[in-house]
Amino acid sequence: MSAEASSASNDNTIPASASTDDERAGVTVVHHYPLATAGGETAEVAEVAVEQSSTMEASAEEHLSVDDDFRLDDASSYSDYDDQSDASSFLSSLLSSAEDYYWENGRRYHAQGGGRYLLPNDETELDREDMKHHMWMLVTSGRLHLSPIARDPQKILDLGTGTGIWAMQMADLYPSAEVIGTDISPVQPKWVPPNLQFEVDDLEEEWLYKPNSFDFIHVRFMFLAIKDYPAMLEQAYKALKPGGYIEMAELDLNPTSDPEAPDAEKIFEWFKMQDAAIARAGFDMRVAHKFRSMVLDAGFQDVEEHVFEVPWGTWPSEKRQKAIGFWHLEQLKQGLHGIAMAALTRAGWTVPEVEVYLSGLRKEMNDKSHRVLDHGYVVYGRKPRH
Repeated sequence: MSAEASSASNDNTIPASASTDDERAGVTVVHHYPLATAGGETAEVAEVAVEQSSTMEASAEEHLSVDDDFRLDDASSYSDYDDQSDASSFLSSLLSSAEDYYWENGRRYHAQGGGRYLLPNDETELDREDMKHHMWMLVTSGRLHLSPIARDPQKILDLGTGTGIWAMQMADLYPSAEVIGTDISPVQPKWVPPNLQFEVDDLEEEWLYKPNSFDFIHVRFMFLAIKDYPAMLEQAYKALKPGGYIEMAELDLNPTSDPEAPDAEKIFEWFKMQDAAIARAGFDMRVAHKFRSMVLDAGFQDVEEHVFEVPWGTWPSEKRQKAIGFWHLEQLKQGLHGIAMAALTRAGWTVPEVEVYLSGLRKEMNDKSHRVLDHGYVVYGRKPRH
């Protein structure tokens, strides 16, 4: 299908059938992975996924399935940051500033930038971040990246690394590379691969990395942290080596519903309210479908867009989609309080009003008769070699 045809994924209903044909449109390739054919991976995708997963150290979370006893096997939060430092008083001062947290409505938030980041950074939220990673690995068939980077990259940057789980697995996958994960909160583990380091940094400030120094820059699930994507892409372009890749991954939070299923009224009402509240804070929760044009405008070449359908819950018949839907719905339910509380109370709601509303919303989310669907986007592009 053409690049413009990719917008069909944002219709308000789930298509009865869809095509997976790919067609070159200038320098852009758009791939759509509809729910009906999600289980039919190509040989190339399967080969890349096997190659990536075989290189990494296996973990129980990377081999997920759905059955009647589906449960979380790992409740670790990757938040054991050690604030005991033998470094200089200057470094201690920086660390103290980085750990400047505050509590609001029973949740812990990072105070840097006046608390502009709307999500908490406490244990519950960090667990949810790892859930999202597991879900996304299922969405991408076990691939940590879709960009066709070299087999021996030398330097990789993960912006907004969160718990650091993606950066740690990339460091294992590419032992030749120096991997750097940045975040405004020092919530990453201290025991990491020797070729990985975490840095406390705000990606919306001026970057201090040398120009032309990275082979690959990764940005995932950052719509509540980045207000100015073009500015971020400009800095990424400068930091990348000629021939290096930028990859952006995000859920485009514009859910659709099967017209033959009961109407998920509260779910769509919630998204409408969240969209308005988040927009007032300067963020765009439906930015993912704009990534392709942004990456092109930033000067990147060989830009590709991949669109995946991500169900809410286990209503699909295909096994892998059931697993994706389970983890997606679980991370949404676990994050509901943190996602909604700050945005709505700062928009004028009282805490009791939010709690009552969320109670009804959880009930609807648990209703298996609803067939709600999100779309996940992966867009990557290459910096020109000359």
